[in-house]
Amino acid sequence: MNRWSATSSLLGALFLSGLAACGGSSGSKSIDYTTLNYPGAGSTTPTGLTGIRGVADSDDVYITGSYFDGAANQGTLYVGSITGGGTYYQYSYPGSSGSNVYSADNGNAGNVKLTGTYALASTGMRAYGFYYNGPIPVGGSELWHQIDFPESQAAGEVLNTYPHSIMGDLIVGNYNTPITAGNAFVYQISTGTYSTLVAPGSRYTTAYGVWWNGGTSYTIVGGFSDVELNTSSEDVQASIGFIVDYDAATGAYSNWTTLLAPGAQLTHFEGITSDGNGGYNLAATYDVDNIPAAGFVNVPRNSSGGFSQNDTTWIQVAYPDASTTTSDTVFENYLLGIYLDPGSQATNGYSARIPTSWY
Repeated sequence: MNRWSATSSLLGALFLSGLAACGGSSGSKSIDYTTLNYPGAGSTTPTGLTGIRGVADSDDVYITGSYFDGAANQGTLYVGSITGGGTYYQYSYPGSSGSNVYSADNGNAGNVKLTGTYALASTGMRAYGFYYNGPIPVGGSELWHQIDFPESQAAGEVLNTYPHSIMGDLIVGNYNTPITAGNAFVYQISTGTYSTLVAPGSRYTTAYGVWWNGGTSYTIVGGFSDVELNTSSEDVQASIGFIVDYDAATGAYSNWTTLLAPGAQLTHFEGITSDGNGGYNLAATYDVDNIPAAGFVNVPRNSSGGFSQNDTTWIQVAYPDASTTTSDTVFENYLLGIYLDPGSQATNGYSARIPTSWY
């Protein structure tokens, strides 16, 4: 399973409707784009980029993703400059039939923490989540841990578990059941405990990005819908984007804020990073005239500590001449995702530097 198809819920829903992605955006000429592909990637061996974090005490970054080797997805970790020239490492769950790495964070003593999914042919390629905390290059099997949302808490069968983002002591993600795919969870690494995340008034919720503010304070982004869905499909519409604060010590949520791109009916947030000024930069997917678009979004905090809807800024991003551009993760003023070459339809990773003072 590829994250850019399984977890870009809004894009999936719009593509199912037979819509094509937009190929341009206003102001895009001032955005600097760089292709970032796994070495040797081509039209039949696509690269996916899913997450990014800064490397502690360094100008380098961790970029997570996957690489299709012709038979199965192999999880990848890139370490180096955000504009390329770094080193790729394979991180695939031991004994798996396919793996994807979705997110990274700094571990202790130079270790890296990773989360993502793996599948086993023996269980019908069901997606299991994992957590890795170990060295670069990859360490032994004892450093890998399965994350599977408990069926006792799901009140029924869990079909798949998708951990999307890791930072500090938390992993956020989703699981699906035979009834619905819209189930978000928070996993606390130190205690090994799971809790559900449900947006107020929602029928389903997705959690894709988490940022650690320090201490027990976190901020989480994703999407939700108040429309009844009776499906376990991975391609569910997260029609309203949200940002919310979370206290890992008390389990309390605060400052719930919903956000829709101007003129859009559908909005979903894929990632979050600090903007260096008390607010956040987000990776967003939304629709423009019923056509999916990728966006970089700045959300400031207001004087009361909440989030300022009226002062939110949206910047549409489209890789030049690409037939499709996605927005999958964000770091400082860089947006990352994939784009499709209009000729070969090759799937390529990219980094876009947004000209902004937000960082």
